[in-house]
Amino acid sequence: MKKRLTMWGAGLLSLLLCVGCGSQTHEKPENTVSDDQKIVYSNLVDPTSQQEVATLLKGRGVSDDQIDTLLSWADDFNARVTSAPLKEGFQTMKKTGVDYSGLLIKNKEESDGFIDPEANCRLTSFLLMKDRIETNGKTAADDTILMFDAEAIDTYEPFRLSEEERSKFLSFFGWVPVQGAQTLEEHTACIQKAWAEREVTIGGEGISLITVYLHSPFDQVRFVGHTGVLLETEEGLMFVEKYGPQFPFQATKFHNRDELKQYILDRPDLYGDKTEVAPLVFENDHLL
Repeated sequence: MKKRLTMWGAGLLSLLLCVGCGSQTHEKPENTVSDDQKIVYSNLVDPTSQQEVATLLKGRGVSDDQIDTLLSWADDFNARVTSAPLKEGFQTMKKTGVDYSGLLIKNKEESDGFIDPEANCRLTSFLLMKDRIETNGKTAADDTILMFDAEAIDTYEPFRLSEEERSKFLSFFGWVPVQGAQTLEEHTACIQKAWAEREVTIGGEGISLITVYLHSPFDQVRFVGHTGVLLETEEGLMFVEKYGPQFPFQATKFHNRDELKQYILDRPDLYGDKTEVAPLVFENDHLL
């Protein structure tokens, strides 16, 4: 049962990202990045790109332990890619983004048949930002979105958190009720109200948290369907994320926040039957 639950959990987390991002009340925005503004990305495969990301994270106050953990997670994932290997170094991103649809990985199976969970975007962002996020520990009632995150934290040693960190994780990423709210402005107000009630603060200089709040009409909630860490650089910005539970770690260089927002909204899994209110992209506590 434990094996089946965890396998189902990994699949549902991927499904939640696709379905939760899926439906909008507006058309997919056009990509406005010009040909002379190339965007490059790395999957943290080689020592050179890993060192570049590590140096930048350390310069923004992320600890060596946190950085080493991130890179160990990336090494573990990259070593289990069974399709065409991920490319080394920074690669030029197509205007349509990075296509991971053909990527396959080997699951990690324990001797007792237990399938280990994969890192997702929330676990990865929290790893890098946990010392900068503060909450009062208040959590949303009956939050089913985070049930498999909690299972991973409680059952898999690499994702283990202290009791205080676990409470902070569930409080920060917990879903936000939006009953009766119909517009983007009303949904934004609901998120800001929930943050105030949970006394959420995010600190740091040159480093911030990007969260993409998606709408579930069935549950009448907003939830964090994707998240990543944004770093200021001398040339612009770097966005560090786990693209999805079954997809790689990715560090992407942007020239400005408009490019970053365009990249996020261009994800192919953001658009579906248009019954949901559009995604809301936050940088720390304000709309991006």
